Amino acid sequence: MRPIAHILTGDQRRKLHPLTSATTPGAAAELIAADITVSRELITLADGTSIFCQIVRPVGCVPSHVFVFLHGYTQQSDLHLEFVCSFARQGAVAVLIDLPSHGRSDGLLCYIPDWWSWVNVIWDVLDAVLPPLRKQAEKSLPVFAAGVSLGGGLLACLAIQRPTFFDGIMLIAPMLSVSDEVKPPMIVEKIFKYVLKPCMPTLPLTPGKDVAQFEFRVPEQGEALATCNPLSMQGLQPRLASAYEFVFTFPDWLKEQRGNLRTPFLVLHGTADKITDPNTSQDLYDHACATDKTIKLYEGAFHVELLQCLPGGSKLIGMEWLPEQVDMTNTCIKDMADWIAARV
Repeated sequence: MRPIAHILTGDQRRKLHPLTSATTPGAAAELIAADITVSRELITLADGTSIFCQIVRPVGCVPSHVFVFLHGYTQQSDLHLEFVCSFARQGAVAVLIDLPSHGRSDGLLCYIPDWWSWVNVIWDVLDAVLPPLRKQAEKSLPVFAAGVSLGGGLLACLAIQRPTFFDGIMLIAPMLSVSDEVKPPMIVEKIFKYVLKPCMPTLPLTPGKDVAQFEFRVPEQGEALATCNPLSMQGLQPRLASAYEFVFTFPDWLKEQRGNLRTPFLVLHGTADKITDPNTSQDLYDHACATDKTIKLYEGAFHVELLQCLPGGSKLIGMEWLPEQVDMTNTCIKDMADWIAARV
């Protein structure tokens, strides 16, 4: 476990990793690719908050749609640039956002003291970035969005709040609740909820199991990824307030509101996922009122295997993926691309 004092704030993280630099091998390769362009900028909101955003455009063709991607907890957009660029090559203007308190965006690293304030910041970013991208050649492009893990739960929340904002959403191993596999015993959970969290909200002391060992079918791969991402919590437990918001505040709200999800959606989940429960994805699918909804459950797939097992990811962790892991990632990405293509 490495110290994180040098990357606590957005300003510190940007000084160590300027906007023009890449933090992963996959991102480095895409920044110099000839068939796409990647622009990077800080979006400054009305309250002065700076949010890092990457926009990928195809070269030599008129875009047919906009594709927005929201990453997971303790992640950042460079980890996913490699896979998102494949959508740009298929005609999308792709947008990747470092969520507030993550990556190069402002905020104490991975600190979410209030779910709804955090969601409002993301709406401010989307409202600033997407309108000019939608307008191409005097027509409005459809907007599709994808989110993985925490980003998937966030995206479900956004779609319920504004049902017509997105033309379709894709929820990849979404964090709709936290799996019992990584929860602590009930007595520890109560101490966390009623004693620790109110007193020490920023401390990374959330009781629970180390999720890195559950990310891939090969535990060492998850442990490597946790430390190879230079802007992550480096293996530390979630901050107490953050954990409360995405273990209690958001799931409790979603349980009441899941029937109101009417945006067209595709949910993708591995049956071997021990971090986010595939049963909650099935539950969302069953209860959502959307008439255009699809669920794909991938037999034997672990949490991070749906998107991460690409060449750049292998270089990042210094390990080769198993053939079945590569197949899983490629299948998931193809299923997403096919779903969009049928609706553009």
